[in-house]
Amino acid sequence: MADMVSFEYLIRISNKYEIDAVKLFECFLDAWTHGKSFCKGMSIECREKRENYASFLVMQNQKVVSQLKLSEGFLKHLPEVDFSRFQLEESPAKKNGTPKAVDLKIKDLNAGAKLVNLKAWVIEKSTSRMVFSRFGDALTICTAIISDTTGLVKLILWNNQIDAISVGDAVRIENAKLTMFRGELQVGLGRKGRLYVIKKQSVADYVKANLPAKGIQEVKSRCV
Repeated sequence: MADMVSFEYLIRISNKYEIDAVKLFECFLDAWTHGKSFCKGMSIECREKRENYASFLVMQNQKVVSQLKLSEGFLKHLPEVDFSRFQLEESPAKKNGTPKAVDLKIKDLNAGAKLVNLKAWVIEKSTSRMVFSRFGDALTICTAIISDTTGLVKLILWNNQIDAISVGDAVRIENAKLTMFRGELQVGLGRKGRLYVIKKQSVADYVKANLPAKGIQEVKSRCV
C-alpha cells in the first residue's frame, strides 16, 4: 500500500512539473546511489539511508517540492517498471469528488497521501501560543509529538483541539491532512479531520516500553 502511494505520488510530480516519469525515477535511483541528482531544474537529494528505506528531499528553484521516504524494495524494482503501460487512474471516491483516507503507519507517511488515518500515542505537547490569521483573527496553536512505535511525527493542534488530548493518550486520527512546513512533514486535522482519544496510559510507561530516549529528544528539539 505504502509503495503504491509513493509510486502514484511520483507520477503526479512528473505530470505537474512536466518531467518524463522515466527520467524522474532515474534521478531518484541516481540520488539513492550518489547522494544527489538533478532533473529538469529539480534537485533530488538522498538525506538519509537506513537498512530498509531512504529519505529524499525534492526541491525546485530553492523551494521544497516534497520530502518522502521510499523503501529499499521499491527503489530496487524501479528499473523493472514499464512506464509506457502505466496509467494513473483516479479512484472511484475521487471521481465522485470525495477523496478517501488511507490507513498508514507513521513510517509510511509522505506528502503523496493527502488524507490519512492514524493510531498513535501522544508523547509530547508544546506550550500553546497565540498567532494571528491573515484576516486578523486570534488563533491558538500547539504542536504535539505522536508515535506508533514505527516513527514520530508532529501533529498540529488549533484552538479547541489543544485541550482534547493529553500526553499519554492513545488517539485515532481520521481524515488527517499531510503538509510540508520548512521541509518537514506534519499532520493536521483541517476542517474534516477528526481526533478521538481511545485509551489513556502513563506516557512514562509507554516511552519506557516503546521508544528510545534519543529518538524523542531529537524530535522534541524541533518542536515549535
